[in-house]
Amino acid sequence: MRLRLCFLLSAAVWGQGYLPPPAVEAVRLRAGHPRLSFRAESGPGPGRSFAAVRSSYASDAEFRRIFAGAVARAESTKDPAEAAAVWVVTGDEAAARHAMKLLLEEPISKTGDGSYSRVWSFALAWDWLHEHEAMKEGRERAAERIIERLDTELAWLDEGSMALWHGRNQAANGAMVAALAVGDRPGCDRRLARAAAHYVQALRALQYSEGWPEGPSYWIYNRAAPYALAADCYLTATGQERLGGIGIRGLMEGIGAWTLYQFGPNRAFEPYGDSAGSLRLGETGWWEVTADYFARLSGDESLRAGAEWFRRLSPAAYGKGPLQWWAALAYGGRWQGNPEEWLRAHLPAARMFGRGSMGVAFFRGAWGDPDELFASFKAGDLLAHHDHYDVGHFSIQSGGLLAPLTGIYGDKGGYTGAYRLGYAIQTVASNSLLILAPGETSAALRALKGEPWVALSGGQRVIQPTGFNCVSVEDFEAQRDAGPHLRRARITAFESRPGEFDYVAADLTAAYNSTIWAEAGAAAKVSLVTRDFLYLRPERVFVVYDRVETTGEGYVPKFLLHSLSKPASGGERLLAGESLENGIVETLERRFTSGHGRGELTVVSLLPSEARTLKIGGRDYYAYVEADGDEKDGFDGVKLEAGDATAPRETKQLGLWRMEIEPRGPGKSHRFLTVLIPRLKSEGGRVPEIRLVDGGEGTDAVSVGGKVAVFERRAGGVMRLRK
Repeated sequence: MRLRLCFLLSAAVWGQGYLPPPAVEAVRLRAGHPRLSFRAESGPGPGRSFAAVRSSYASDAEFRRIFAGAVARAESTKDPAEAAAVWVVTGDEAAARHAMKLLLEEPISKTGDGSYSRVWSFALAWDWLHEHEAMKEGRERAAERIIERLDTELAWLDEGSMALWHGRNQAANGAMVAALAVGDRPGCDRRLARAAAHYVQALRALQYSEGWPEGPSYWIYNRAAPYALAADCYLTATGQERLGGIGIRGLMEGIGAWTLYQFGPNRAFEPYGDSAGSLRLGETGWWEVTADYFARLSGDESLRAGAEWFRRLSPAAYGKGPLQWWAALAYGGRWQGNPEEWLRAHLPAARMFGRGSMGVAFFRGAWGDPDELFASFKAGDLLAHHDHYDVGHFSIQSGGLLAPLTGIYGDKGGYTGAYRLGYAIQTVASNSLLILAPGETSAALRALKGEPWVALSGGQRVIQPTGFNCVSVEDFEAQRDAGPHLRRARITAFESRPGEFDYVAADLTAAYNSTIWAEAGAAAKVSLVTRDFLYLRPERVFVVYDRVETTGEGYVPKFLLHSLSKPASGGERLLAGESLENGIVETLERRFTSGHGRGELTVVSLLPSEARTLKIGGRDYYAYVEADGDEKDGFDGVKLEAGDATAPRETKQLGLWRMEIEPRGPGKSHRFLTVLIPRLKSEGGRVPEIRLVDGGEGTDAVSVGGKVAVFERRAGGVMRLRK
């Protein structure tokens, strides 16, 4: 299913009083053409000459194989950069003539006067063909068309109508490419300065987040390639590697690493945010294109190995559609050797991205092993409207999806339908924490036309689910603790000791209506919510410790855990629904097992000491929500629906069952201690001994196979390990 892009929703005019960004240092262009990605044969600085890329094409069978589709389309494509790239790579004069015709006749914009266009494609073709003998007659007219469109793009960027971590960066990257092409023409120096100011804002956004907060689908369709292309063109057009104090090659390394780390052993990219489709290699080809591009620009050997790994795994490297011409820009040659072995030997097993912003960590095992033990953890602020309200979420894979993020994007009512707004974007769809609060709603949801959904169902504050009014990093930081209060989480600790353990701790309090801030009309239901996530590598065990302080005994905290099969245990009692296999089931047991694929997860609930577990799922209950936030009046919630939950999907799953572990008695101070043990089914269920032990006053401690993890109960408490 193709991602449904929501341009208009993000382009509502938010930025009243918005001022364009100030100019950065002067951008000095290298004289002559080509200068976008390529350079003249005898020209100085970075970039390859046409002769060099033609030589590579003649000698590299992989390059020829990828580029074959572009050659076949050279005289029929509507993309001037594609036709020009064929001429650059092969010397085909017919392709050059077709590119020149497109430069003069093909519409630049596909969206009228909107902010998204192909001006960058026209700029590339114009630059590459600039010195071609046949370009003399139409060169000026083609340049005028590019400049005219560039003025439109800059005017849109100068307004406050595009969100930073959405369309603004895409437009800024495209405008920068165009300005680099024509920036030394009479009267274009000011255009170049304006484009550079917006481009720096885009670079700062990426440097700040270190990943894409809207999720991999929105990144790969139309954000990733513009960043790589603009970076490439800036490097070659100026010969400089920094702008606005930002090292561009280092930035490309960081985003390339984020790309690589989020590719799971299930051969799909981790599906947080509004993700749908494009999460597998070969579906569009953009993952292979951009992995190659980030590797080439950064020069990082591990990224080169990762890009090679992607291409070898892909059923259609660079996709089946019209992306093959990007090999002229992105492809940097074959990487020799075993990429998986290189990644295992040279990359850290754990890495955090956007610690003070997006807040996503990945924990890797044996790269390339389909049964690799892989986990992720998410705890960041709200940077974009396609993000979800799931801070504190973790996922686990080992032979299957053992603790998945659930809910899919685009079905049953679409973007503003009850399923997306009431389940898919909300905390209940994740492996995080609910705190039920009777009658709790969201002002942002209530304000939507028709009010398709208003409830939080115990989850985190739904702040801006359908549009976003953030135009710069400074603007984001101004709204972090004011206005909509975009602050949600703070990573308080991150430590990784190779071969021993990985540990991340986060304060999630601000994500909820809390004593830090509660939106108008909502009660502060918590004063503290934290999560410690510990991965004991030799034991292959995860320990999750949660501190929850509520402001009243009527607020019920719940530990959430999703699975793609019903968790097995004894002592079940049906509370609602038609059967134990389709409804809401209660148990007082403390040990559960569930499985998916070749994997199996054992769950041991140690705290709260007096707890019950609800199993919620089956055909009619897989997306059940307690809309009124109150279980005391019975299970009278809403059974949202988005298709057949038992049908496996290529990437993100609907989810079939979830466990909700909750205290049995009233109280305001709660601690959850949960141990998760992923294994392959072929291991026969062998797990280490798990038991509570005395860790000292003011602590909770668990022994895992003789190793003891001690957690301080107090707010701001730390974890320590002992043997």
